[in-house]
Amino acid sequence: MMNVQVESSSMHARWQPSFSQGALKLERDERWTDFSELLSLLRFDGPVRHLEDASMFRRRRLKAGQSALGMGRPFDGLYVVRLGALKTSMTDVDGGEHVIAFPMKGDLLGSDGIWHGKYMSEVVALTDCDLVRIPDEALFAQQRSCNDLERVAYWAISREMVQEQSAYAMTNLPKTEVRVAHFLCIQAQRFAAMGYSPNQFILPMTRRDIGSYLNVTLESVSRAFSALRREGIIEVERREIRILSYEALRNFRL
Repeated sequence: MMNVQVESSSMHARWQPSFSQGALKLERDERWTDFSELLSLLRFDGPVRHLEDASMFRRRRLKAGQSALGMGRPFDGLYVVRLGALKTSMTDVDGGEHVIAFPMKGDLLGSDGIWHGKYMSEVVALTDCDLVRIPDEALFAQQRSCNDLERVAYWAISREMVQEQSAYAMTNLPKTEVRVAHFLCIQAQRFAAMGYSPNQFILPMTRRDIGSYLNVTLESVSRAFSALRREGIIEVERREIRILSYEALRNFRL
């Protein structure tokens, strides 16, 4: 687990999400990312044989509220988050939404589309976003041996699976307050990994989304925030969180 130092907050800029709702004309902008930047985004720490790979990957820009991937849409590749925050959800047979992830910079999207050739979840931008597309033909073309790009993709998919397992374990913690504390610890770690302050940040998701993710009600999430604030562990101002004691948050038990 990442060691987050509360005292270092002054050394990091605070993450500022953009919730703009302007025109959606940016989706087709001609912007590109090279292989080296892709490795940096994914924080890939393994060896590569051809770091000078000249492959270029098209970016896709989204405004807050726009759909990045649609449930049932044909699979056209994997996407890496370059900027912004998103929400991944699935719809049950009764039409209810269940949030399963909050992808941010460096996270991989779309691996659930490989199985049946169509995406199995809905991914919506919570803030303005920039995605990098790894096209399916670059990964699964016939008569191609496993190359660096494929190995990096498999590595990233495996990492996503581990994160999903950790999230599932979190939703089975006995008390809502403990689930929320654990959730905030994970967010702090993610902001630290992106180079932002792990101790003061603005959550891009709503409390209702957090409740859906943790399998609890909106009211339970609000009570959990209040309990953590009463204990002197965090300060809360709408979506802005300030962690006063990361150790107390990590070890919180009621």
